[in-house]
Parts: sequence; structure tokens; C-alpha cells
Amino acid sequence: MILAAILYAFLMVFFLVIFFISISKNNQQSKSKFSTAVLLFSEIIYTIIGPIIGFARFDMYGPEIPFAKNHVLIIILLVIVASASFWVARLYSKTENPILRIIVSVGMLQGILLCAITTIHFLEFIPLGMMYPFMGFELLSPLFALLILSREFYVYNKKEFNLEDALPYRQELGMIPIPLKIMQTPFLQRIVFYLILLLPFVFLQMLLTFGCGQELDAILKAFTDSVGFVFSHKFPIHD
Repeated sequence: MILAAILYAFLMVFFLVIFFISISKNNQQSKSKFSTAVLLFSEIIYTIIGPIIGFARFDMYGPEIPFAKNHVLIIILLVIVASASFWVARLYSKTENPILRIIVSVGMLQGILLCAITTIHFLEFIPLGMMYPFMGFELLSPLFALLILSREFYVYNKKEFNLEDALPYRQELGMIPIPLKIMQTPFLQRIVFYLILLLPFVFLQMLLTFGCGQELDAILKAFTDSVGFVFSHKFPIHD
């Protein structure tokens, strides 16, 4: 167990070093095949395998329960959408379809915010995930997924579009479609648009889980009705 913890800690440090080097070089992929493989492996671990294992055994931590079992469906859906958005961005990074890029960006932004909130929620248990990687490494998934999603979100949205060939006459006539206008705006302004679009985007997912029997405020109760974590009620409510 100690050896596994040491190896896991080494992998995390190596991942962080490669991650921040790639950010500093403003490059999506490292020239080293080994570094690229480590990044890809980490992306698979923390955006797919970690969440799957985490949700499969999230109620097996003894007295502590990270998410309220009767409200967790909305969190699972949010994670699936965010993870799917990430992999669409990775596999179709060169697409110039503005609608697809907006939807994928909003999906990744949803994941970034969810990972940030969940990281805070798991804060007290993160050291256990480091010391016992086989039993609790998924507790680190939100933290590393936050870094991975943030990096991909930035890389995906730094791409500039050349609309002269696509819209030779509409641009002159002022008939540029709204999605293309959004993609033409500066990066920070685009984030504001994404945040505005995120509200109905999340609400649609809430309605979907509501149709499956979840309460509309399940997105909050999944955290507050948990046991022993940062956002848990002092006296958790159980249905």
C-alpha cells in the first residue's frame, strides 16, 4: 500500500509538471511521446475511470457519504455531459462549426464549475485519496479533472476563425449568424456568453432528471444531504 501511494504520488507530480509545462508553452500536446502518453492516460483516468469508480462505490465510505444517494442522478448526468464535451473537444478540436464549439465549450465550463465545487466538497478527504490510491483515488478526480478541463477549455477557445471564406457576403451585409458572432468575440467576453448559456443548459438537465423522479433542487441536495463532507448539513436530511 505504501509503495502504491509513492508510485501514485510520483505519477501525480509528473502529471502536474507536464501539465504546467504545456500551459507555459501554450501548446496542447508535448513533443515527447512519453509525456503525451502520460497526459492521455491521466485524462482517461480522471475524466472517465475515476468518475465511474467513484459513482459505483460513492456510498461505501462507511459513515461518510459524499453525495446523497437519492439525489445523485443529476450529478452523474452533469459529469457525463462534461466528460463527453471534453472528449468531443479533444477528438474534434479543428472543427469550425460554431454551434458545436459553443455547446462543447458550455459543457466543459459546466464540468469546470462542478469540479471546483466538488473539490471543495471533498477537501478534507483528499489526503486519504493520495495515501490509499486503490481505495480512494477517485476523491482526487475532481481536482485533476478541473485542471484537465480548464486546459482543454482554454486551448479549444483560443482558436481563431477566418470567416472571410465562409461568409464572403454576409459579413458585409451585417447578416452574420449569432453563433458566429459569439465565436468572433474576445475570449473573456465569450466566457460571459457561455456562463449565460450555462443556466438553461443545466436547467434542461435538471428537467431531464426531474422526469426520472429526481427533485428539481436535487443538484443542491446531492451535496447538502451528504454526510461528513464540506457542504453537508450538520444534521443531514434523509428521505
